[in-house]
Amino acid sequence: MVEVNKTRIPLTKPKVGIYGFTGCAGDQLLLIHTEDEIINLYNSVDLRSFVMASSNPIEEELDIAFIEGSISTEEERDRILKIRKRAKILVAIGNCAVNGGPQSMCVGDGRFEMRLKKIYGDTTFLTDPIESQPVDAIVNVDFYLPGCPIGAPQAFALISRLIHGVIPEPYPHPVCHECKLNENRCLLLDKICCFGPLTSGGCGSACPNHGLPCVGCWGANEDGNFDYHIEFLESFGKTKEEILRLIRGYGGHKILKFIEKRGK
Repeated sequence: MVEVNKTRIPLTKPKVGIYGFTGCAGDQLLLIHTEDEIINLYNSVDLRSFVMASSNPIEEELDIAFIEGSISTEEERDRILKIRKRAKILVAIGNCAVNGGPQSMCVGDGRFEMRLKKIYGDTTFLTDPIESQPVDAIVNVDFYLPGCPIGAPQAFALISRLIHGVIPEPYPHPVCHECKLNENRCLLLDKICCFGPLTSGGCGSACPNHGLPCVGCWGANEDGNFDYHIEFLESFGKTKEEILRLIRGYGGHKILKFIEKRGK
């Protein structure tokens, strides 16, 4: 959880909205499927809008809005702007909202129109598509809850703090920290391309626990040594272009921005 805004709101039973944009809806489903916590959530907040739980949303002023999914159409851009105006606190949840997701892997490369034409031809869209981007490319985001999908412990810890008017604490550790706590053998020792050193923790090193490399879906860890890690992975025989493409796979253009920023 990354703190951006120190707004502190004294809340009794806050008005909450949960919204889905472009994504798989896995983060909303996680909230629905947490049977041990869902009743407590409903008893603790005034849930005004959550289409997965109610077909009768009430769109009005909100204390907290939770946003899943990236912004990929003009209609979605307009909708997120309206939600931002109504919400005192806006939280991006899940990789697509936080980092853009796989659909944003090529954002900014100047070839969006070409790809759109190649895939859809002369299709007429109900709403004009735009290059898919994370939520904070359109509006200010107060807090981030990364994950693919988000984890229930982190989600309810953040929700609990917000509804009690307490500022969530950032999680500063990389995936590598959790991997060590889980006593996993480092995949880098076996020359496996893993992005654990560059990726924010919180997932419990879920992929390395099963012998799979971290793909960076929880987003960039600000303290990561990006330049060195890329050089290190190149020593495995991969080209820099191959490595950067792997980073982009989960909307890792934010990691690339860190690299570009550090290089200046």
